[in-house]
Amino acid sequence: VSATASGTKLTKVTIATLDDGGNPRSQSIDQQSIPILEQQALQAQSANIQGVSGASYTSAGFAQSLQSALGKLGFK
Repeated sequence: VSATASGTKLTKVTIATLDDGGNPRSQSIDQQSIPILEQQALQAQSANIQGVSGASYTSAGFAQSLQSALGKLGFK
């Protein structure tokens, strides 16, 4: 996950890279869930997101990667 901040406000969250192994089902889940996860992160202004039902692996990986990105920006 790539995160951008302006001061103490998280302004942009995107997926920098994604490796779903080429599995069509995983690709479909990712395409549907990632925009929701990005929006949740912006609303929460943290990695404390709810996740997406039916996309637990994607949600968990996103949250973990987001926490790492936020740590690099100095967010807690």
